Amino acid sequence: MPERGTVTLADVAERAGVSLATASRALNGSTRKVRQESVERVHAAARELRYTANVQAQAVARGTTTTLALVVGDIADPYFAAIAAGAIRAADDAGLVVTITSTGGDPSREVAVLGVVAGLRPRAVVLAVSRRLGVGSSAGSGSVPASGPAEVAAAVAALVAAGAGVSALVSDLDGAATGVPGVHGVVIRNLSGAAALAGALVDQGHDSFAVLAGDPDLATAHARVEGFVAGLAAHGLRVPDDHVVSSEFTRDGGYRAMVSLLDRAAAGGPALPRCVFAVTDLMAVGAVAAIRERGLVPGVDVGVAGFDDVRMLADVVPALSTVRLPLEEIGERAVRRALGLEADGAIDGEVVLRASTAR
Repeated sequence: MPERGTVTLADVAERAGVSLATASRALNGSTRKVRQESVERVHAAARELRYTANVQAQAVARGTTTTLALVVGDIADPYFAAIAAGAIRAADDAGLVVTITSTGGDPSREVAVLGVVAGLRPRAVVLAVSRRLGVGSSAGSGSVPASGPAEVAAAVAALVAAGAGVSALVSDLDGAATGVPGVHGVVIRNLSGAAALAGALVDQGHDSFAVLAGDPDLATAHARVEGFVAGLAAHGLRVPDDHVVSSEFTRDGGYRAMVSLLDRAAAGGPALPRCVFAVTDLMAVGAVAAIRERGLVPGVDVGVAGFDDVRMLADVVPALSTVRLPLEEIGERAVRRALGLEADGAIDGEVVLRASTAR
């Protein structure tokens, strides 16, 4: 018997007493007819020899694997983690195995990551990354140049040409990803969700606001800021320019942005607003920590609202007002869109008011 790990298809064919071609068809589910007796002998031999098929070799023969590639911005971010959970569930229902890779939040890595994904010959690809606005973005700390829209579009087009179904999460302010032929967009209505949240906070009695805007080059962050400002304008309110604070799209970014507002107020600058809108729940958590460190009470002295309704933050005190997105459903729908199993559609958010903005 061959050593484990060195067993080949030829060994299986020899043990079963069939030709190499017959063994291949029996194991790979070929549409060419193989006698049931031969199929049973081949499978029995494979089990005895502990034979494992070479998935990459099968991919070369068929053109694609039974793999779904999920590309996320940052798997440590609970937003992306929830989307990944839904994508894995939908892929499992479709008989696909998920390979997850991350750009690490670095747009300069996206083209390189997509190149690696193409080498896997996936059946489908889901792009759940933070899309940037404009013609490009600055490189990270290394010397690798940023991936511009043209380079990303070319890399995605290569996946489509190779036979992969591709879907991408798209903010309603972006739309660029859906311009690549063959890419199925899953549109998330950030604009309307943020506008609805603004109106709900005004109805609660809040009349002055600041916005922790995240990275203004990110389509999602930009759409949420635009929607929130528009929602306030519909009620005759505006956010002063110095109350729109850009920062990293993270918990620490929210903390630092809130600290800057607190420091300016303490130094005799603009007074603290009645309510702060952070464009993600993670940023809102950072803002709550900064407020509490100054001896103020979040939700009483300063209201804080977020966006996403990330489940793992459900125990934050005070409970966060937010816009709920069905994150796991988004992952599921993205997989079905990539596989051509679901028609085009958009995801709406739902405003949820909790203690963090109670007056």
